[in-house]
Amino acid sequence: MKIYLLIIACLLFSCSNSEKKIPKNILPQTTFETVLKEIHLEEASFELNKIQDIENAKIKLSNAYFDIYKKNKISKKKFIENIDYYSKDPEKLEEMYTNILEQLTKEKSKLDQR
Repeated sequence: MKIYLLIIACLLFSCSNSEKKIPKNILPQTTFETVLKEIHLEEASFELNKIQDIENAKIKLSNAYFDIYKKNKISKKKFIENIDYYSKDPEKLEEMYTNILEQLTKEKSKLDQR
């Protein structure tokens, strides 16, 4: 009987939630996805505009970074901390980029309908 209890206890502990807790200084995944999406859109805009006037494009990109950080109530340092944290889990980062691509695809299809 004791062996059965031991086996059941082992099974219960093995099925417990092993998901890592996110540290307090790290943004939730959905929030960080939003920040990443906004930053990548601004960087794409920079790539398109740098051909015409690179200095003006650099200024616009710098201002865009500032606006994104301000809107999401983070700093550049906090953004870098988040990149470092999520980069340590490539599967999670890939999941985030998959979500971002899905969001962009939906937004594009809405724009195409207009």
